[in-house]
Amino acid sequence: IRQMFNEFEVVAVTDLRGQWESYRVFLAPVNWRFDSGDRIEVNVRPTGEHLSAPFEIADGVVIPVGAYHFMRYRLEAGTAAKRKLSGQATWWFGSFYDGHLDQMLLTLSWNPTALLTFGLSGERDIGRLKEGRFDQTLLGVRTKINVSPNVQLSSFVQYDTETRTVGTNTRLRWTFHPLGDLFVIYNHNLKDITDRWRRDSNQLLIKLQYSLRY
Repeated sequence: IRQMFNEFEVVAVTDLRGQWESYRVFLAPVNWRFDSGDRIEVNVRPTGEHLSAPFEIADGVVIPVGAYHFMRYRLEAGTAAKRKLSGQATWWFGSFYDGHLDQMLLTLSWNPTALLTFGLSGERDIGRLKEGRFDQTLLGVRTKINVSPNVQLSSFVQYDTETRTVGTNTRLRWTFHPLGDLFVIYNHNLKDITDRWRRDSNQLLIKLQYSLRY
């Protein structure tokens, strides 16, 4: 083992009258990084939420008003990013409001050359609450092309089984000066209704960033 970390973090939120709205305690009794660059982590996260209004967490699944205290756990393992093929697997599990929730996340990255990177990501959420059950899956594909040291083109495509939408994000970054960058970003969403795709939204963003040194 090359590095060992221990983490402890507390976050609490109150309203203007001093009444608590939420809290979260994050513990990492195990967070090890090996000489190879691979890592493993174990987390414990006690959580509390005080709902002042009903919360629809999924379609048709509404959590009623009240105070909830639940315990979440995480197991995570990842391989070193220096490898041509690397990845990370995460499993969140435990109680969730008045039921249970399992969240499985997996990411894979393949770097065949220094100019090209492919990535796959997936998330599976399975909730079992008193108010109902829900399942949701997110699948994503990422591509990054390093055209030159100053020009990078990246694209991300994601499919959501809950909303039945496909979203794409394409970004061009041009470093025209050591202190300046130009970003061109295009977002496009499609929605599946009655087995036919229709355009949901489009967005084109242009951002210019330049730093001034004194």
